[in-house]
Amino acid sequence: MTPLFANRWLTALPPIWLVGAGALVALLVAAAVYGLLTVIRPRAAAELRVALHDGFLGPLGWLLVVYAAVAVAFTPLVPVGQMVRSLVRMTAANDASLSVQVPGGGQPLEIPLDLRPQELQSLELVATAPLLVKTQQPIAGYAMEKVADIDLDARKPYEWRRSEGATNPFLGQRAKLEAMNAGDAPANLSVRWRLEPEYPQTAILPWTIISLLAIGGAYTLFRLGAPRVAAIASATTKEAIGQPIFTVALVAGAVLLVAFIVIPYNTFGEDVKMLKDSGLTLTKVLAMLVVVWTASVAVADEIDGRTALTVLSKPLRRWQFVLGKFAGLVLVASLVFLILGGVLMATTSLKVVYDAREGAKVDPVWKECADEMITVVPGLVLSFLETVLMAAVSLAVSTRLGMVPNLIVCFAIYSLGHLVPLLVQSSVGKFAIVRFVGQLFATILPVLDHFTIEAAVIGGVAVPWGYLAWAALYAGLYSAAALLVALLLFQDRDLA
Repeated sequence: MTPLFANRWLTALPPIWLVGAGALVALLVAAAVYGLLTVIRPRAAAELRVALHDGFLGPLGWLLVVYAAVAVAFTPLVPVGQMVRSLVRMTAANDASLSVQVPGGGQPLEIPLDLRPQELQSLELVATAPLLVKTQQPIAGYAMEKVADIDLDARKPYEWRRSEGATNPFLGQRAKLEAMNAGDAPANLSVRWRLEPEYPQTAILPWTIISLLAIGGAYTLFRLGAPRVAAIASATTKEAIGQPIFTVALVAGAVLLVAFIVIPYNTFGEDVKMLKDSGLTLTKVLAMLVVVWTASVAVADEIDGRTALTVLSKPLRRWQFVLGKFAGLVLVASLVFLILGGVLMATTSLKVVYDAREGAKVDPVWKECADEMITVVPGLVLSFLETVLMAAVSLAVSTRLGMVPNLIVCFAIYSLGHLVPLLVQSSVGKFAIVRFVGQLFATILPVLDHFTIEAAVIGGVAVPWGYLAWAALYAGLYSAAALLVALLLFQDRDLA
């Protein structure tokens, strides 16, 4: 491997490092909370130690350890200073101003500004008298685009905005102005500027920390608020992890996602989009396979094997049994998406560099890899919501049918669910019975097309947060309806 080739790959590491660093910080916060609990609430700390041995929190902790180890290993290879500066800028004041008096007589006055040109987003100059302002001085040995001197009229502001595509008026790491007043009387010059992070992609770090802590906190509250349901969920998660299908899905998914980096898609420069589309579909299908398989083993096989009767002989209601199984399926899906989703984001960042190398393009900078990686996150969220919805459907089916019928029914619902808009559209203007069947399918079946973002990925369009919220609401409502059906079917089921 040549040094040039090695340097190309290094540009893909910072986005991966940000995720790993977020996992490291989340682990440190969790350790600090545990240390605090051992002092003020020893019983709560003991409960937390017990929770580490259940089917979700323990694997999640080991997963974060792996992510953190990756971040530690990559630290010498990434521009940590750039990221720290951008993170500090996110929490610092962005707007500043300065007023100076420019003496008359035509003598130039140098005005240093406390800002980094790379962070400058807007600049405004206002003077009380006509001034000549220079913003860019030549630097020996550097070719640069000429920025015209600014002729300021009295009380007429001059504005520069990065969003308008204008050339940055400053060079280097520091900014300064040179003002000249041709009049006899002094003039006041007001300078206002707005700064933004040079690399806004570093927001991956705080968002990773918030997301991981939210997942861990939500699970902890779930254990404390519904201990019986949480016990069933924990047993279901352990049972799923112990199944060979879980390991096979993770290993096969990780290997295929890594292989997608070198697979030629022959898309004339759109290989990164194809990788994201294929990776999201693969992750979703494997997660659904694990969930449907687990639902069959955790419900149908327990009913047939009389295990459910033994469990329900304890102080546990049937609705708690069903909700616990569903929560366990959601936890299993969460583990699959956290593992394979992390691999998909890493391969997306690496694919940007590989695609540029294979296409003889200009070497990308790391923020381009981060931008492509960030666009995967909404797709993972939507795929997870679709998997949760199918988990509720599979749970309802498994209360009456075995594994093979459950797989067939879920596959049929998954296929038809993605065809609902097409079925409704094709039934327009047809016979009454055709329209009735189309409307029936649209009413009963879930519209899974809401959870696909192939069009957004291909068009390079960002998925708005509002759309994710509406998709989550739809998934929650349909899952609640499916769980209600599961409760009704399981309530009358003869377990003996």
